[in-house]
Amino acid sequence: MLRKPGSEDRLTSPRLTRRTVLGGGLAMFMAPEGASAAGGAKRIVSLDYGLAQTMIALGTPPIAIPAVPDWKTWVLEPPLPAGVANLGSMLEINMEVLQQLEPDLILTTPYLEASRHLLERVAPVEVLPVHATGTAPWPHILAATRRIGAILGREDEAERLIAQSEETIAQAGARSERLRDTPCFFVNFYDLYHVRVYGRNSLYQDVLDRMGIANAWQGETNAWGFSLIGIEDLDIDRNAQMFYFDPVPPDVLAALGRSPLWQNMPFVRSGQVAHFPTVLMFGTLPSATRIATLLGRFGSKNGF
Repeated sequence: MLRKPGSEDRLTSPRLTRRTVLGGGLAMFMAPEGASAAGGAKRIVSLDYGLAQTMIALGTPPIAIPAVPDWKTWVLEPPLPAGVANLGSMLEINMEVLQQLEPDLILTTPYLEASRHLLERVAPVEVLPVHATGTAPWPHILAATRRIGAILGREDEAERLIAQSEETIAQAGARSERLRDTPCFFVNFYDLYHVRVYGRNSLYQDVLDRMGIANAWQGETNAWGFSLIGIEDLDIDRNAQMFYFDPVPPDVLAALGRSPLWQNMPFVRSGQVAHFPTVLMFGTLPSATRIATLLGRFGSKNGF
């Protein structure tokens, strides 16, 4: 049976207005706790959650990110420090707030390349490709971690983060005895009839490979590492373990419970379905270690 997730919220970020910005006073522009970059206290904005994860893990959080309220929905770990300013919607950055923050540098990814010319009017922009490259994200994550470490003057911390992450993933793999002979696959529901299933070019694949766990989904994927398929195409081996994660569209779980097609899926009949706790699927090392830690817990205890 499916277990209903704790949250079914979609990514929604209210656009900041001039009134809310000015009404908030100067407090929202204060540097977040712990934000004291070595060698110059650089004021850096991150327009990508994954890059922001890395900055936080290195001990120097960004001064602002988009969609602050959605961090707990999509990322969760590491916690977002108090005082990080909200730049509004991920797809419609509030340029007025950005200008008032007076950043020294803006970090982003190719996903927002169309806005680069506007961002460069405010501050220098550095684009770090991680996901959607059509290749495994792992080497890009390591490169971005080292580059951010260099920007922050925390090269040693970056190398320690990489080493600690690799050790955490390896240790989680060693604890996952129950999954050693159980292929796993990760999906999120697009609607009642379609899912995104993650494979090659995804962070999930990179983590599974490093844990020594097989991915049950061997089909083609896009540059982001997933494939949008019909639920009927999930006719995967009975022994496979399916993990689904938020957001789940309203009423999908209840409808699947009444669906003969779904109920006759081999992994459903064998009870191999579980809700996976929140992880940023397009994240960096903190997401990778969270995936591994959760899988290790599931694989050793048959549950989260």
